[in-house]
Amino acid sequence: MAVSEVRTVAVSPAMVQQWAVDLLKTDAQLLLLRARPEWSHGDARVGDQNVRVLPGVSQLAVLDILETLADDERAVVLTDRPSDDLGDAVLARAYRQQVQLPDEWQAVPRLFAGTSVVGRDLRRLDWAATALLDHQPPGGWPRSPEPVLTAGHAVGCLLAQVLGLGPTPQLDDVTLLTSLGRRDVRAAWVAVDDGLRGHLIGWAETELGEPAALALQIAQSNEHITPLAVGLALDVLWPEDGRAPTEAQAAARVRVERFVGGTPVPVDSAKAVARFAKAAVLRLEIDDAPELGIALQQAKALLGDLDWAMGAEESTILAPGYLARVRALADALTDGDDQAVEDALARVAEHRDAGTSQAPTMAVRLHRWLATDEAPTPSLGADLQRQLSDGAWVDAAVGAVWHGSTDPDVTHAYGELLRRVRERRGERDRIAASRLRQVNAPDVEGAIGVERLLADVVAPWRRRGGALLVVLDGMSGAIATSLAAEVARLGLIEWVPAETHGRQGVVAALPSLTAISRTSLFCGQVQSGALDDEKRGLAKRFRDARLFHKNDLRSQGGAALPADVSEAVQDHAVPVVGVVINAIDDATHKNDTSAWNWDLNSLQPLRALLDAAASAGRAIILTSDHGHVVERGTEALSVPGADSRWRSVGTDAVVEGEVLVSGERVVAPGDQAVLLWRDDARYGPRHSGYHGGASLAELTIPVLVFQGATVTNGAPGWEQAAPQVPLWWNDPIRLATPVEAVPRQKPKPQRPAPSGPDALFEVDAPSDAPVAQVGLVEAMLASDTFREQKRRAGRHALADAKTAAVVRALVERGNRAHQDTIAAAAGIAAGQFGQIFAAVKRLLNVDGYSVVELDTDGKTIRLDEKLLREQFEVTT
Repeated sequence: MAVSEVRTVAVSPAMVQQWAVDLLKTDAQLLLLRARPEWSHGDARVGDQNVRVLPGVSQLAVLDILETLADDERAVVLTDRPSDDLGDAVLARAYRQQVQLPDEWQAVPRLFAGTSVVGRDLRRLDWAATALLDHQPPGGWPRSPEPVLTAGHAVGCLLAQVLGLGPTPQLDDVTLLTSLGRRDVRAAWVAVDDGLRGHLIGWAETELGEPAALALQIAQSNEHITPLAVGLALDVLWPEDGRAPTEAQAAARVRVERFVGGTPVPVDSAKAVARFAKAAVLRLEIDDAPELGIALQQAKALLGDLDWAMGAEESTILAPGYLARVRALADALTDGDDQAVEDALARVAEHRDAGTSQAPTMAVRLHRWLATDEAPTPSLGADLQRQLSDGAWVDAAVGAVWHGSTDPDVTHAYGELLRRVRERRGERDRIAASRLRQVNAPDVEGAIGVERLLADVVAPWRRRGGALLVVLDGMSGAIATSLAAEVARLGLIEWVPAETHGRQGVVAALPSLTAISRTSLFCGQVQSGALDDEKRGLAKRFRDARLFHKNDLRSQGGAALPADVSEAVQDHAVPVVGVVINAIDDATHKNDTSAWNWDLNSLQPLRALLDAAASAGRAIILTSDHGHVVERGTEALSVPGADSRWRSVGTDAVVEGEVLVSGERVVAPGDQAVLLWRDDARYGPRHSGYHGGASLAELTIPVLVFQGATVTNGAPGWEQAAPQVPLWWNDPIRLATPVEAVPRQKPKPQRPAPSGPDALFEVDAPSDAPVAQVGLVEAMLASDTFREQKRRAGRHALADAKTAAVVRALVERGNRAHQDTIAAAAGIAAGQFGQIFAAVKRLLNVDGYSVVELDTDGKTIRLDEKLLREQFEVTT
């Protein structure tokens, strides 16, 4: 078209600003810009320089402007006159001697450092250039990562800028949803021009997806309700499982339309928004953002506004959903249906709040334990061993369930569960207490008294480079279960006696008091004493040994350990370094420990001691002098002069819940005492915890032995420990009915019973293992395919017995179980399980087919039994 026919338009301040920048780069005083000669925005400012912006309606008007400009002044003139009308006198003094056409796209590349040309995808957005010019931030737009400016970068920055987030290009759908949870962001969005909002919503749908666009639509219609809250409501209105809606739910789907643009919500869109809403919740949790709590409350209130308040109970995010799931679990526990209990726990685990309490998981573990058979034990030694391998875990679970819920229905179910557990645990305590009458019998095997701990445990281990012996005063078996797992996560390997494959149990001296049992430990004989007696006793047993008590552990500022403790641990001339940590015993007298979780942080300076000992190559032995029972509604028994859990023999008869003990391991007048074995009773005033009695929790002293992961040899008669968790801890008790059943292994022959005063208790031989589907396992091992897989593996092939043990353990548990359960059932050391499982996979996963795999949670092993039968041609 002819110049005179060029259409003139109103130009934006941003465009004029860009031309002013260009003008200042030259010697010209004037820049002529084809535009309507209308301007009300004042002069342009470029740095510290001022550029006048003036209308030029004619040649004379422009000439007049030139005449009035001082020598150091510059001007941008807006004119609708063609070049011929302006004449040479004007053009000669103008920028580039011509009238500049207002092509906004021409100005856009200069807005983004690092770019020289506008991409085609951006040019297709005919509204974008004006918006980018109008909304340019004071510091400019972010640098483009590519020479070609893309719509993704430019419009992404624009959207972030108009939302008040700053010109960041890192805007995705989840970030958008979380950002719109802020009131100031929603207010900024509502303030954006309607036309531009529409363009940005359309771009967001194409570039970021429909959920992002829907979130922006929700925000522009509901400034006071967050899109995240609406998304969480949509999550329960259109659940992922596609269940048919209830009548109330269907009605709520219609009512929610007014919050989502006033039109019916497409099912796929609703589910997509819900997915991103849940992802946004996770991100806000990580950031600890206050907007999350607001959104959760709004979502719950919104469902109420939709006349479907019950919908919140269907949510895996909202608090009512968690309570509803825990209530369903409580109902299942009351009914006693094993599968219903497991299903209910799985639903609890799906909820966002599942990690806020261990009570539901621990309650199910107690339910599983109650479902196991209670085999009789032949001796006190067996009672002590079972306390460490089973009872201590029960005690740990009780601690988590005791304060499990504030909901009356759940509290009632938990209370009934705890009553049943206490009855069963009480019967164990009663039986063990009845055997204390034979505490000095010489014909028992396996368990040792606390006075033999130095000789039977510490001495063999100190010969391997020295030992660190840490006595955690009052540590029970329950505390040891959690502490051992935490120590193992430091990279230390646990060792256990090879005969029992379980943690060593030691029995306290009687009564189970610190002054008696701890002194007996360090002196090597049952006696009462004080700190100096303990130090002399350890030094007498191990020449040059050092023992540090509470006051010896106070370090100088900036040090994790006192200098003399560190030096002793590092000095190999010191065969045994003993340390007494009183935190547990102190707490049981002063603090409510009924739901206490003991860890390394609460047992200072244990972590520093472990690090120092591992560095020095010492074996680490963690033990106690006695356990304790926790105050959980105990009955007060009025006996004058009695201690909390024991009394002297007097005129009062021994009643139910008490046991009379006597002999050389009893430190009391006449070598006799009456001990309480009931854990729900006490003498005297109430405390947070008690010891001195005859319950298994008080009598049984756990012994935990660790070495560095690089040390492969242990003391004679010790082996690397398999996971010590009971088989019911991580998985349901679900033994399959075998087709052809035989014992998994022959029982080990009994050792001859030792004689002499050092042999206190006997430990029964391991019971026969659960029977398995021998037809399937044996047929697999005998198949041609298995033999070929072993040939391919060569010398790295796993022994058949190990392969069979892993497969049997899986089959017995419905082809799915926690890796610790499999390792424990198959007798595989925890530190070796990864290597052995990899070898099992090489043998079973023929041609890459996943017969056995680690599940996505990284903890559960899955066996595809159907595929195993197909791959190995097993028809049994």
